[in-house]
Amino acid sequence: MVSGENSKLYVSLFDKTGTNVTKGTFRMSNGSSSGDLQIPDKLAGDSYFLIAYSSEQSSLEQIPIVKLTIDPQYSNQWVVGTTAKDSISISGKKNELSVVLRDNSGAVQKNEQLRYEIKNGTETLEKDKVKTDETGKVNIPFTIPAKTNGEPFICELSDSKGEWKHEVFLPTNLDPVVIKFYPEGGNLIAGVPTKIGYTAFNKWGIPVSVEGAVLNQEGQQVTPVKTLTKGLGLFSVIYPGQQKLKLLLSGTVGQNQSFELPASTTNGLAISVVKTDAQFIYANLTFPDKLKHAVALTVTHGNNVYWAGDMEIDGVGRLKIPADQLPQGINLLSAFSKEGNLLAERIVFKDNKQELKVDIQLEKTSLSAGEKMKVKVKLTDESNQAVSGNVAISVTDKFRNDSDKTQIEEYLQFESELESPLSLFPEAFKDKSRNSTLMDIFLIANRIKGFDWAKIRQFKPENASYTNTANFRISGVVTDKSGSKVNKAKVSLVNNKNMQLYTTTTNSEGIFSFPNLYMSNIDDFSAKATDSDGKRDLNVNMIKNLEGQISVYIADNMKRFNLISSETVVDKTYFDNNEDLFSRTPKINKLNTQSLDNQRKLLNSATSILDVIKTIKPYKVVNNQIVFFGSENSLNYQGGALIVLDGQMMGTDIGSIQGFSPSDIDHINVSTNPMDIQKYTGLNSVGVIEIFQKKAKTTELDGPKSTNEKLDGEFRVPNVFPIEPANPKRNTRTTLLWIPDQKIDQTGQFEFEVTSGKVISDFVIEVQGMASDGRMGAGEVGFTVTK
Repeated sequence: MVSGENSKLYVSLFDKTGTNVTKGTFRMSNGSSSGDLQIPDKLAGDSYFLIAYSSEQSSLEQIPIVKLTIDPQYSNQWVVGTTAKDSISISGKKNELSVVLRDNSGAVQKNEQLRYEIKNGTETLEKDKVKTDETGKVNIPFTIPAKTNGEPFICELSDSKGEWKHEVFLPTNLDPVVIKFYPEGGNLIAGVPTKIGYTAFNKWGIPVSVEGAVLNQEGQQVTPVKTLTKGLGLFSVIYPGQQKLKLLLSGTVGQNQSFELPASTTNGLAISVVKTDAQFIYANLTFPDKLKHAVALTVTHGNNVYWAGDMEIDGVGRLKIPADQLPQGINLLSAFSKEGNLLAERIVFKDNKQELKVDIQLEKTSLSAGEKMKVKVKLTDESNQAVSGNVAISVTDKFRNDSDKTQIEEYLQFESELESPLSLFPEAFKDKSRNSTLMDIFLIANRIKGFDWAKIRQFKPENASYTNTANFRISGVVTDKSGSKVNKAKVSLVNNKNMQLYTTTTNSEGIFSFPNLYMSNIDDFSAKATDSDGKRDLNVNMIKNLEGQISVYIADNMKRFNLISSETVVDKTYFDNNEDLFSRTPKINKLNTQSLDNQRKLLNSATSILDVIKTIKPYKVVNNQIVFFGSENSLNYQGGALIVLDGQMMGTDIGSIQGFSPSDIDHINVSTNPMDIQKYTGLNSVGVIEIFQKKAKTTELDGPKSTNEKLDGEFRVPNVFPIEPANPKRNTRTTLLWIPDQKIDQTGQFEFEVTSGKVISDFVIEVQGMASDGRMGAGEVGFTVTK
């Protein structure tokens, strides 16, 4: 991360609603930092997002956001495998979803009753009950209707008790498709052959394969179009004058959806990269007017200029850029007029064929539980000369190791630089190969993140500020008069200059966003919100801080992560060898609590908190204490339910809450479950009443404080990963070692020790990092832990 010498690094863990679960502030040095963030105890199994940004960053697109999954993996947890007869469902045509139900041990779940609902967003289309056969299988027939409400079609599976639920995404021909066009060089010039790269995703950000044709204004075909791989394609056109062209999709995906191509111009500069090799980057520069033009050229990498030149072009100019002057990775070729105006730009990739070789030598390839071994690491260049550098080292259980995770080299070269990184096209780049044709299309159909020549030219040092909101997308939260967030509220935004209207609706957290509108223009707009029926005016609260923008991004993109999620059954041998890792699913005890929407409506209209509690769970008052019916435990010394206000125990006397107005309360949880009571005390057997005030609501959940957290002022002091477990007799660690930033001197050698635990599995040692001269690489080797 390029950043100031002493800037701060903020690291946070957000849940899928965009709520900050835990966070820490770390000190950065020379643009880097390492540390740890403790996950709160008993954090629910779900999707979470790890986010890091420096005090100098103000744009969301510059911030890495990594999805994490917390999965307790209980032994009797159901795992679903599904296959649709037709991978793309056609409206009006019968399809079938084949379901296989197992638990984590791999055992098929025979004769289990399942409920299913075919839904379009939240709208239920079909529902029924089915039962698995002797092999744990069942087929679910369904038919997609003729129209869609714009939300995804899903099959929601649940058990008969409603304690387990699983959603399956059903791709259809009705799914909205989003196509973005990227003319090579940025311009479409009439009469000049131009390559146009494009990306194709469904509305929820999943790459799709499409086909169709580019048509002119008369409806005649100009060129056929078909993606080369899911989400990515290229075609060439010659614009006839200033005609408008459009892409009309004819394949199964996005059928009959059309997209206008960018408008053409009769003037301007066209750039076409012809070839890139080890010596030069070759490009053609074309002015259609065939007049003489003075052009200034630069090649930049990040914020640095590595090559510059001047040319006079009479119609067509041919450019050779010395490749040895360019750094490894993503570079931007830009052309400017003599007045300094940007004419065209093209992303190029420079592969220096430099390699950091990482050799890992093991003392043994098999360890018994509790055994130690030494591991030697050596770093060399492509000529086998020792080099110094910094590496990250991990030793993890292969079963828990995510083989598809982004490596450091890929992140620094592509993920951190480009608007559409390699990870968005897993089918195209899953083998990590660098197919030159596909890579060139990938570069054409892309944009460098956080870099804009126009903004650079307008930059004024006195306006540079971390709190600058110009790069923020227009987004906000809709609330009612009591301050409660409103789901499905209608939000309208009017541009006061041209009276153009933009509309959207809020999600379940009351959040809305307009992805293509920015806060830099917020003064041009007027915002209004009403309830879903359009009858009641609501409050619009704009989000003007970076953490709020992150919350909106997560809420907007959570659907994509949900739709592409998949489950796998644990390997039977692994399960049998490591039963201690798989406890049984704890019994679900539902709180005696109404739905929050109904409860909040009642709180807004009620005159007494005690009346609201009684509607949740009936009670009687004994000795000025609440005693739920059926929870009496003494004739003479009856106790009452524990009252907890915003996490603080208030005792059992109802006088502690009688003075509060129900309209100041956000929601109330009531439970007689001993596990819920024991969160606060072991001396109460009647029940617990948890009351949450609106004023106490924040964007951060108060997780348990880390017992090993150390602070140096406001900065977290990183903990060193313990090589030896705290309790060797119960050593079921699946990560045996983690060294986030190990410096290696000029000898290129480093040695460390690994101690195996009681987890019987194959383990993976990964070493990846960067040499002092900037070359990157990784190495991997495995060993086995046996009984």
